[in-house]
Amino acid sequence: MTSLVTGQIVFLECRQVRLYAEIIQVLAPRPTGWLRPLALVSETEMIALGPDFDATGLTAPKPAVPDMLWPLEQLQPALDTEVIPLLASLSAKSAASASALPPDSDHRHLTVNEFVQWLWADRQTSEPSSPWTR
Repeated sequence: MTSLVTGQIVFLECRQVRLYAEIIQVLAPRPTGWLRPLALVSETEMIALGPDFDATGLTAPKPAVPDMLWPLEQLQPALDTEVIPLLASLSAKSAASASALPPDSDHRHLTVNEFVQWLWADRQTSEPSSPWTR
């Protein structure tokens, strides 16, 4: 397995949806990483999860998804060819006004909580003897 490092962008994938996150810290005693979720990406949508981006970098944070601890062995490193367009899209999304949706819009998005529940359910059925089920 590739060694993961602080600051690296990684992803988890389940049901054709990817959760992209930044590694904040690698916890060496346990093969675990402290992750900051950045975006949930599917074929049809991209949901920004972290702070807003602009041309100069990060701007004032919006209500964000909490950080996560996750086993390093389950994280996949994101390629530069994935990360650069992702960050550009996040920057473009934050530049567009979030108020573009009508106030009475019932636009429902997948949440990180739902995504993690999918991961747990899929891992338990595919790997019954894994540490996930202990």
